[in-house]
Amino acid sequence: MASGDGGYDFASLELSIDVDGNWQHQDIVITHERVLAMLYLALQKMGDGYFVCTEGLCLPVRVADCPYVVLAVRHEPEQITLLLTNGRHVALDPAGLTIDADSVPRCTIDATGVTARFSRAAWSQLAEAIEDTGDGGFVLRVGDRKVPVTLVG
Repeated sequence: MASGDGGYDFASLELSIDVDGNWQHQDIVITHERVLAMLYLALQKMGDGYFVCTEGLCLPVRVADCPYVVLAVRHEPEQITLLLTNGRHVALDPAGLTIDADSVPRCTIDATGVTARFSRAAWSQLAEAIEDTGDGGFVLRVGDRKVPVTLVG
């Protein structure tokens, strides 16, 4: 769609990320790997929102829950490694793990507070290392450590 000045009307792109981590353009799922890689590279958190920013242009991205989804969990001797929807592997910061009132687990994946939601498969894999404390709480086993899990809501 062209704008009044002969350029492209970028506001009409209507980019979004659904609850399962699927990128969409006007409710059509984006599946092209290189396009998805570019979108993730350009994704930035600004305030409470997310934007795709490139060459001085920032477009808002409507995020249903979290911009990333944890697809798989790997238990290692001293850490837990997560596979994200963008193909990146990151170490889980146990202090950033939360479980809400609907039993949906999320975690922070970087210092800026960007969050990821666990897929059902990844949640099942992570649950192998979670223990009930007997007093209504839970701890996450990471190597020899036991870290309290934050329950929210």
